[in-house]
Amino acid sequence: MVEPQFKEVKFTVPWGHVAAKTYGPSEGKPVLMVHGRLDNAGSFTRLMKYLPLGTFYYVCIDLPGHGWSSHFPSWLALDYQIYIHALYFILEALGWKKCIYIGHSMGGQIGLMFSALQPHRIEKLIVIDSFLGSYNQNPDFIMHLANSFAYTLGASSNSIKQDVLYTKEEILHALKTRRIYTLNSEAADALFERAVTEVNGKYKYNRDVRLKNASFSFIRNVDSIEYFHKLSVPIYLFIASSGIFSSHMEELKLVLNKENSKLKLQAINVNGNHDVHNNNPENVGPLVCEILISDYSSKL
Repeated sequence: MVEPQFKEVKFTVPWGHVAAKTYGPSEGKPVLMVHGRLDNAGSFTRLMKYLPLGTFYYVCIDLPGHGWSSHFPSWLALDYQIYIHALYFILEALGWKKCIYIGHSMGGQIGLMFSALQPHRIEKLIVIDSFLGSYNQNPDFIMHLANSFAYTLGASSNSIKQDVLYTKEEILHALKTRRIYTLNSEAADALFERAVTEVNGKYKYNRDVRLKNASFSFIRNVDSIEYFHKLSVPIYLFIASSGIFSSHMEELKLVLNKENSKLKLQAINVNGNHDVHNNNPENVGPLVCEILISDYSSKL
């Protein structure tokens, strides 16, 4: 399959710049694509081969602290509120009053939360293996705050060494295996370029060290059900067969079965793990394509 043409862009935001890969004509219908934690815009590169390009303009961003985008100020502790606020400024920088939103994992959570606050900005919300509830059912909140505090102070004082160098083989091995859900070689290759910077034949990671503090959201699942019902935009929720939803299916059924709900949520099952859009884009792409060009409908 032929690689679609893309352009590299950067646009200004209050804390620096956001980098992105864009596909399709700039006058096309806007589609914002937002990756998960510790990934980058390359997460969607393989998926783009399956999406309609003629009438849509896709902007695949590197979230702040990821890929080639600026980091947030070093003294800030990273949490979802910062990323939700950042999304507003990203849309303003793009000059988009409305868009279709495609988000994976953390990118999906950011989109879901933003849609409750700014429902007029999102026309359709396509979420790939993501949920609003905490992925850790029994989080140690004090430990989370302690880690966040340590990483923030370290980043601010530059005391955390971030310039350790690795070979390309070491980076690719880490991208494939040092995560909860493994990536295949092609998926890791798609992330590699934006994940690192070359230094004398070796590579250092571009990502913000504060992102190592993994848990961003402590919304309880029972609260997330109520939050979902504040959303008024059409939501297309992709559930990977071997993904992160194994601990959320009962909550999702409660969301879908709530009486007198105005929620427009459709659950779509696909074969693959949490990174199915990158590992197996052929399983996701045709369905996303149909959603983009029509009112796709499915059941859990």
